[in-house]
Amino acid sequence: MKKIICILLALSMVFAFAACGGNSETETTTEATTEAPAAELTGTLEEIAANIYANATTIEMMLMDPQPIDLADIDAATSFIGVSSTDSIERAVFSEPMIGSIPYSMCLVKAKEGADVEALKNEILEGVNYRKWICVAAEKVLVTNCGSTIMMIMAAENIVDDVYNAFNIVANGAASAPLTKAGEVQEELPLGDEIPAEDGMDMPAAMPGEDEGIILG
Repeated sequence: MKKIICILLALSMVFAFAACGGNSETETTTEATTEAPAAELTGTLEEIAANIYANATTIEMMLMDPQPIDLADIDAATSFIGVSSTDSIERAVFSEPMIGSIPYSMCLVKAKEGADVEALKNEILEGVNYRKWICVAAEKVLVTNCGSTIMMIMAAENIVDDVYNAFNIVANGAASAPLTKAGEVQEELPLGDEIPAEDGMDMPAAMPGEDEGIILG
């Protein structure tokens, strides 16, 4: 009787070990991979503009404080950022020189949530007029973004590249690859060259009553 009991106990232990062994297999779990959210710039567009200028090195002109673009005025929106519709834009500001004959314009655009930022960037690049100053023109136009914040800069080429680098610093290196188009290189008249008079008009050698030694250029 004791032998039978011992045999039954031994068998029960064998089955117990077998059951434990079957449950010891390591279960592999696959963690759900989620895309990291796109980088976004913090602060108002005016604050972002101030941070860009704090990191730029070639801006020597006197600039106005960034001003909001009236998105309800399509003509104004087209003039500053080249768009024909502002439906995908939440807010926009421009920064330009106090002297209107200097070809420089930087605009910041906040796209609405869900807007196609890439399409908006291309529309701005193609639509903006680098000759809007009429008598002068920007040498280069550049459009980039960080998240939903788009920057457009058009000016002399060295200034455009510098402002893009400054924007990338503000964006902690997350600025998109720039979209660019060429403008026009401005040729400066050499010193001493006379400005030609308009047809049918001769420029006087000196103003009446002035010393004849003072020549008007």
